[in-house]
Amino acid sequence: MTYSATTKSTKHVPQRSCTVCRVKADKPDLIRIVRSPEGLAVIDTAKKLPGRGAYICPDSECIERARKSGKLANAIGTVIGEDFWPELLSYAENFSVSKDVKIRSVLGLARKSGTLLVGTENIERERRKVLVMTASDCSEGVKRFAASRENIALGMGSDELSEVIGARGGVQIVGLPLASGFAKKIMSLNIAERGNAI
Repeated sequence: MTYSATTKSTKHVPQRSCTVCRVKADKPDLIRIVRSPEGLAVIDTAKKLPGRGAYICPDSECIERARKSGKLANAIGTVIGEDFWPELLSYAENFSVSKDVKIRSVLGLARKSGTLLVGTENIERERRKVLVMTASDCSEGVKRFAASRENIALGMGSDELSEVIGARGGVQIVGLPLASGFAKKIMSLNIAERGNAI
């Protein structure tokens, strides 16, 4: 008689989208902001406060864009005073989140700003030097293309990368001009991760 081992089912972790960059992440990896009964914006540290809430990436770029665009204020339905933003930035600096979540946020913002280059053709057409990022399941041809450039292998497959940037199909490769703030942010995250691994 043959017995098969049963595996424990993994607990479902709900996902939410950042109000600013629209990147999906696990609920614990995003900061929840709630409109209090008094009509003030409040950081929901336990993610359990009642009231109208919205999620934002714990990234200074997303927070600055939220402040300038008013998207977070619209999402929770209240005016957010200038004194709230330094508090949110401080909270985000101490918020523990994985490198992958931060990279997802940067890629989402870069896509929304029109800076992200998708596919080998768009990367090849770019006259400036480009940081190339490949999906973990990219083809050998894409790997060879990336090897001749400044490149980073992302910790996500092509379907996941497509979802992060809001594109159809299995995107295998994306790029950012090296001089852009987005590329610098991703490279700094990658260096920090290497430093932690040493």
